[in-house]
Amino acid sequence: MVNIIPKPAKSEERYGDFVIDINTTIYAEDSLAFARDKFVETVESVCGYRLNVILSPTADINFLVDKKQPREGYIIDCTTEKIHVYASTKAGALYAIQSLRQLALSDLIDNPESLSIHAVYIEDYPKYEWRGLMLDESRHFFGPDAVKSILEMMAFHKLNVFHWHLTDNTGWRIEIKKYPKLTSIGSVRKGTQWKAWGQKDIEWVPYDGFYTQEEIKDIVAYAARLNIMIVPEIDIPAHFAAAIAAYPELGCFNKEIEPFASHKGNNPGEYNIIACAGKDSTFQFVYDVIDELSRLFPAPYFHIGGDEAPKKEWKKCPSCQQVIDDKNLTDEEELQSYMNNKIAVYLKRKGKRLIGWNEILKGKNLERSVIPQYWTYKEDGNVVEWMASGGNVIISKHQAFYFDMPYAQLPLNDTYNFTPDKYGMAKNKHTILGVECTLWTEWISTQLRLDFQMYPRLEAFAEVAWTPDNKKDYDEFLQRLEKFLPTLDKLGKIYCPMHMVHSNFIKKIISPLKFAKRDAHFEFNRAMQYRRRKRVKSIAD
Repeated sequence: MVNIIPKPAKSEERYGDFVIDINTTIYAEDSLAFARDKFVETVESVCGYRLNVILSPTADINFLVDKKQPREGYIIDCTTEKIHVYASTKAGALYAIQSLRQLALSDLIDNPESLSIHAVYIEDYPKYEWRGLMLDESRHFFGPDAVKSILEMMAFHKLNVFHWHLTDNTGWRIEIKKYPKLTSIGSVRKGTQWKAWGQKDIEWVPYDGFYTQEEIKDIVAYAARLNIMIVPEIDIPAHFAAAIAAYPELGCFNKEIEPFASHKGNNPGEYNIIACAGKDSTFQFVYDVIDELSRLFPAPYFHIGGDEAPKKEWKKCPSCQQVIDDKNLTDEEELQSYMNNKIAVYLKRKGKRLIGWNEILKGKNLERSVIPQYWTYKEDGNVVEWMASGGNVIISKHQAFYFDMPYAQLPLNDTYNFTPDKYGMAKNKHTILGVECTLWTEWISTQLRLDFQMYPRLEAFAEVAWTPDNKKDYDEFLQRLEKFLPTLDKLGKIYCPMHMVHSNFIKKIISPLKFAKRDAHFEFNRAMQYRRRKRVKSIAD
């Protein structure tokens, strides 16, 4: 069994090991020189010495161009004497390196005196074009180093899209030079709801943080070197309180508010705050933000959220009602579609496609270039209809890919065993761009908690995104995962103990209620207590 996650499309174990030492030579054709240098750096970080780069394909390790390989595919032909890596692009060669890293790290744990790679033959390529991870930094801000660490782990698991949720009711986290109050006011909240959605406990400690445009440029470039595209999310029209706090005129009634400390707002009725769809100035604001962010994020996609949009203010707003009358719209749902279409057309002129959560399909006559991201727990017939008409979708189903949920509610096997067929998408699967896991951070304020919620779910998700369905087997995956966990230890990652990653009927009923109503930290606290007891026992032994 080849111990690689995600499992390759085709692999075969061979006898013996390829040993890497101070005399090992390495070569790459010019277009794959980046991959060669990356591998050299990897070996140096582990062993302390640099491999010998030579200019001939007679080296011990060779990176060679093979135009027949898929864009992100590769071949590893490893014997006891040589390693040949074949790829058509830097991306394919990079993923070959991730597989070699995993093989080497696994062997290093078993044989700490030397670095070797078990002889193997691998042909590999991804199942989905879009293999994403979303990080919410409006609720909690992690900073450049944490984001780069996540990007590294994404590449390690062969994921290629980082969806960056940068604005919401609770904070605006990115510098917009034309609108400086977005960060001077919109990034700062006076407190944070900390215990559970059903609890009113607010920790009244000011909370802030945002990324400068220079930091964004650095992170985007860093991601590109790892074959990761960054897609920003700027929410409109709902989840917009931080922007309205900075510029009240963006709302329907120019109300002065503050960024939310609670998911329902700071005062009764505040949750209904929404961007005004009847003012030209609102659209100009959105266009200005898109202009600045388009210079920072070259990705051909732009996410605007669009979910959970309350329409009470629109129903009362003279400007919004005037647009409904002037444009012969049926209702406020069509008003949101009108708003989405104006933004989508503006994005198309910049070579970008609009993405929004699947609630954007409630209105009719949506621009055909739009991509809904399907997250809602209940089946959405609008998504099925959109796919049937040829529209693209991204899948982030709550009951499989919402990693902020407790493991008792979303166990590991529910992630691993995801298929589109389970959720009414058996037909027209060719329209699916890919899958994306999400990390909402209402209750995730530290790197420790982030790791706990992410691992080992990320390993299961990686196989959903990469591995052919006919190669997947949950029991076999668990065997590889047990061998993979020491690699996570070596990389300094905290993960949920394996005895907690599964669930049963009773837990699935009780745990969501406890998590939502009483204590969103109960499972994490129990896991940390288990780890402390285990560490004490290990020291005692």
